[in-house]
Amino acid sequence: MIKIVKVLHFVGVIMLLLGVGLYWQSDLAQQVSGMLVIALLIGVGTLIMSPLPVALVIEWAKNQSPNSESKE
Repeated sequence: MIKIVKVLHFVGVIMLLLGVGLYWQSDLAQQVSGMLVIALLIGVGTLIMSPLPVALVIEWAKNQSPNSESKE
């Protein structure tokens, strides 16, 4: 499961960078269809990226020993 989330995170980063790159480097943002494409790339890219930190915390919590005692 975590591998799928990592791949989706990588795809999301690429989509975000592609959207920002199109916004900065092309005249596509001057047209309504271009605005839609750029907004979708940035929005969906960030949406796809977001589950990775949650999945990493869940994986970390599962790896913790339930019988671990705090040493004070």
